[in-house]
Amino acid sequence: MKKKKFSWKSFSILLGIVLLLAAAAAPHYVWTLERSRAGAAEAALVNIAAAENLYFINHKIYTRDWKALERYIPETGEMQGIFAPAGEPGEERFFSFSQEALLRAEDGFSFGIEISQDGKEGKVYAVRAGCPAGYTLSEAFPQPVFACDGDGMAGKWFCNKFTKYLEPFLMRKNSVGTNERAVVSAGLDK
Repeated sequence: MKKKKFSWKSFSILLGIVLLLAAAAAPHYVWTLERSRAGAAEAALVNIAAAENLYFINHKIYTRDWKALERYIPETGEMQGIFAPAGEPGEERFFSFSQEALLRAEDGFSFGIEISQDGKEGKVYAVRAGCPAGYTLSEAFPQPVFACDGDGMAGKWFCNKFTKYLEPFLMRKNSVGTNERAVVSAGLDK
């Protein structure tokens, strides 16, 4: 009985199919990975905004001092990301997804706080640089308003897609020209 050989032509066709499938799956993989990182950063933004509100309750003013906020920010596990040690007032604070990446200050976000002159409102922001789609996430306080601003075409695409993805989780409603979080009443609207 004669054995059949696997020809170069068959191998080339099989290799082409595998490469085509990999090329089709790569953008989805990149989107999923970046979406999870941006989601962790958004969760950190919400925690920092809540910490600012707790600080405001006690001091009647918001702060740019990371060390003053430290006791109000809940601890997060390694899976959600890690903050670098608290910086001085007005400095940015680095946030990463592993201790090794944190030590190298890569693969993460730079967080900063901006406070109004009167200290009665502000925003916290997270800048993602060094990835294919650079973008900035921000969360305002005391009124929680989320924004995503992309750098370049890829960043704008990501922000558009991420904002649509986040919409159900933030429970937003569109008001006149702005997006604000909606307060969901549990069955009281009947």
